[in-house]
Amino acid sequence: MIRYIVKRLMGLVPVFFGITLISFFVIHLAPGKPTDIQTSLDPKVSYEARIKLEKLYGLDKPIHIQYLNWLKRLMTLDFGRSYIDDRPVSEKIAERIPITLLINVLSLILILSVGIPLGVISAVRRGSIADKLTTVFVFTGFSTPEFWLALLLMNLFGITLGWLPISGIKSLDFEYFGISGKVLDIARHLVLPVAISAFASLAGISRYMRGSMVGVMHQDYIRTARAKGLKESVVIYKHALKNAILPVITILGLSIPGLIGGSVIFESIFAIPGMGRLFYESVMARDYPTIMGVLSIGAVLTLFGNLLADIAYSYADPRIRITENA
Repeated sequence: MIRYIVKRLMGLVPVFFGITLISFFVIHLAPGKPTDIQTSLDPKVSYEARIKLEKLYGLDKPIHIQYLNWLKRLMTLDFGRSYIDDRPVSEKIAERIPITLLINVLSLILILSVGIPLGVISAVRRGSIADKLTTVFVFTGFSTPEFWLALLLMNLFGITLGWLPISGIKSLDFEYFGISGKVLDIARHLVLPVAISAFASLAGISRYMRGSMVGVMHQDYIRTARAKGLKESVVIYKHALKNAILPVITILGLSIPGLIGGSVIFESIFAIPGMGRLFYESVMARDYPTIMGVLSIGAVLTLFGNLLADIAYSYADPRIRITENA
C-alpha cells in the first residue's frame, strides 16, 4: 500500500506544476495590469512612475521569466507579497483557509451522511413514494442555481423568520459570549453556507448511489446471500453496499474541486472571509501573487482529495492494490 501511495504522490507533482503553468499564463491574458488599477484613479501619476511600478513588481519581464521567478519563490514556500496591501500572500491565505476548509469538510460530511443513505433507500424501495420523492429532490438539486437558492434561503430564514444570520462567520458581540455561546454562534452562521455548498453534490451522490445500488442488487451473489437466509439488512449493507459504493468514491473525488470552486460563490454571497472570497477580491484587483497563491493551494487540496479518493477506492477494492503492486 505504501508503494502505491508513493507512486501516486510522484504522479501528482508534474500535474501540480502543469496546473500552475496554465494558471499563470491564463491570468495574464486578462486585459489590464495591476499597475493600471493602482494608478488609473490618480491623474497625477506620470508614465515614468507607472514604468517604475511595473519594474518593481517584475511585470516588465517576459511572461516566461515571470513564471520562472515565481516558481523559484514557490520552491521556498514563498508566494510573494500582495499588490494590494504589500502583505505576504502566505499570511493572507493562512488567515482565510481554515474557514474554507471547515465549510468544505462539513459539506463533505453532510453529502456522505445524507446522500449515500438516500441513494440506498431509493434503490431498495425502487418505485415507491420514497424513491419518487428522492428523484424530485435530485432533479431539483441539479437544476437549482446555488446563488439563487442562497438568496431565497437568506430571505426566508434570515429576514422573514429571523432564525439564522445571513452574513459573516461571527456576530458583532462574539467576544462577549462564553465558549458554548461562541460555538453556537459560529454554528448558526455556518448552517446556510454549508447547506448551499452541499446541496447540488448531495443530490448527485444520491443519484449515483441509487444507480450503482440497483445494478448490484441484481447480481448473483446477492441472490445467493438471500437464498442462504441472511437478513435483508446484512445483504444490503454488508454485501451490496460495499460493492455499490466503488463508483461513488470516484464521483466523490471528482466533486471535491467543485466544492472548493463553489467557495467563491457562497463566500461572496454570505460575506464569509474565506479563501474563495479572497480569490474573488484578488481577481478584481489583478493581484497576481495572491491569485497564484490561492490557485496553488486549491490545486494541492484538489489533488490531495483525489489521492484520498484513490486510497479509499483501493481499500474498498483489493484488486487495485494487487494490480498496482504487481
